[in-house]
Amino acid sequence: MGTVAFLLAASLFVACKSREAPPVPASDATAAGVTAPAAAPGVAASAGPVSQKPGVTNRKIIRQAELELEVKSPGTTQTTIEQLAEQHGGYVVSAIRNTDNGSAIDVNVTVAVRVPQAELMSTIAQIKQLGRGVGSERITSDDVTDEYVDLAARTASQKQLEQQYLELLKRAGTIKDAMEVQKALAEVRVEIERMEGRARLLDKESAFSTLTVHLVTAVPQIAVAGSDFSGTIRRAWSDALSLSTDMISGGIRLIGFLVPVFMLIVLPAFSITWIVRRWGRRRRAALPYA
Repeated sequence: MGTVAFLLAASLFVACKSREAPPVPASDATAAGVTAPAAAPGVAASAGPVSQKPGVTNRKIIRQAELELEVKSPGTTQTTIEQLAEQHGGYVVSAIRNTDNGSAIDVNVTVAVRVPQAELMSTIAQIKQLGRGVGSERITSDDVTDEYVDLAARTASQKQLEQQYLELLKRAGTIKDAMEVQKALAEVRVEIERMEGRARLLDKESAFSTLTVHLVTAVPQIAVAGSDFSGTIRRAWSDALSLSTDMISGGIRLIGFLVPVFMLIVLPAFSITWIVRRWGRRRRAALPYA
């Protein structure tokens, strides 16, 4: 049992050292004969064989591109972009259409496609021919070669540790020792699966590049200039009608204000004045002449 405990402690020490190992630079790995696709056993098998040109390092680079085009028909252009992506060995990720006031006319469309990294620039060149470039154009690259090579080294180290635990499991003399070794073995296998999954994700992300295209409707400048004079006349006539309507409405409001004032103030005052004057004349007529 003491031997098993000693071997278990030694294996845990090896595991800690492997986790704390610094990332292996891609240049050092290449010089040592290890390239990015030549990952640890199990990782390379899951990713599949990767062809490489002689003398060229197969680096893992994740690229993303984004551009904006002004086109006559965003919906039709979207279909063309999707076809171009399929022709270059890619596929459509998403497509978003925005219409004006619920109409069937597309005002702007955003389409995202993924194409093989080697076909990215040629795909962008063909898409640019579909319209006029507006706004900004952006291409970003993220080199993950160092992380990929480091994952390969760590995976190989964890697999060696897994074999050590398997040997310990064979030599375990008691159930307690066997359970401790199995627990440590399960943790190592979880770590191996996590690193292999991350390596597969880097393979997938670097093999295909994401291209996002924003399509907006082009404004017919000539048609707008030709109809500017008639549009000015229509706006002037509309303004004249609006002014006339406002004047008539204002006159009606003024009359509505003056009629109550006349009925409640002017007419009673005039009536009282007329009655007083008439009463005064009758009184003067009834008096004897001096």
